[in-house]
Amino acid sequence: MWDAEINHLADRTEDELSQLLGWRGMRSPVNSKEETRIGQINQHRPGNFLMQRLREVLPEEMSWANLSTAQADVDQGGCGSCWAIATSTVLQANAEVKGIRRTFSPQEIVDCTPNPHNCGGHGGCDGSTVELAMNWISSNGLSTEDEAPYEGATGRCRKPTSLLSGSGDEEHTLEEMIAVGVHKVEKGSGGHQLGLTGWERLPENRYLPLLRAVAMHGPVAISVSARPWTAYGRGIFDSCSRDAVIDHAVTLIGYGKDGLYDSKYWLVKNSWGKSWGDDGNIRLLRRDTDETEQCGTDNQPEVGTGCDGGPSSVPVCGMCGILYDAVVPYF
Repeated sequence: MWDAEINHLADRTEDELSQLLGWRGMRSPVNSKEETRIGQINQHRPGNFLMQRLREVLPEEMSWANLSTAQADVDQGGCGSCWAIATSTVLQANAEVKGIRRTFSPQEIVDCTPNPHNCGGHGGCDGSTVELAMNWISSNGLSTEDEAPYEGATGRCRKPTSLLSGSGDEEHTLEEMIAVGVHKVEKGSGGHQLGLTGWERLPENRYLPLLRAVAMHGPVAISVSARPWTAYGRGIFDSCSRDAVIDHAVTLIGYGKDGLYDSKYWLVKNSWGKSWGDDGNIRLLRRDTDETEQCGTDNQPEVGTGCDGGPSSVPVCGMCGILYDAVVPYF
């Protein structure tokens, strides 16, 4: 259902293609005591999209592609900063939905987000996660792109030391920072001064919460297996296996149905430039049964989904694992 094409990625080596990814997600420690405590954390952190309303009717199609944020030409270059770009893009898009005209610097996210547990890499251009970025921004705020332009390399964090010391990372465990559910932004914090009231990590591998978030709220930062995408040109991509390795962070900007292919799709904004794919976007096959029929295992979490001390595998659902991990900011 999709067409391949020769693009600016065609002559890159495997190492160079790996630099386009750079997101490694997170996984929690495996011992039973930790798993019990994580479950308790999740149970006491309510989520806006965790409970589905009975008889709720969602639109058959929804697209945020008209947003100026969604139309921007975004290219991460040779830096594994997709996690930071997905964070800044989803923040800017949802702010725009709420009438807030402001940019959010992915470079400052790259430079300043701490990653002591090596979630998704070693930080900066070597990989991290949207969740860790949202935690840091919630406490410290974020500069505009004019104040901290994108350089495509890991630089020195220029935030004042007083702000960094108040990041709150030392006060919260990794499990609390990445827990499913709503994470509230404290009044008076740097994030609150941006207009950010909180953010939510949607339940893993669930179809309706993700669909509802896009339909009722706005764009969503998601995780995917993107290594098979490099030659994508147009159409509905359906070539990821069920056992997908999550390795990239992008922004979900809509969903719909294509009459030509008689297939539903997710509309995703990538960070490889507008010369890639369909004007910088890709459509992934979407099925209402994805959380049961399109499920597999990520058997290489050390490549795609791991913090230090995590499990040897994680379940992933949806085309290219799109249902695995999703984050929504609230303004």
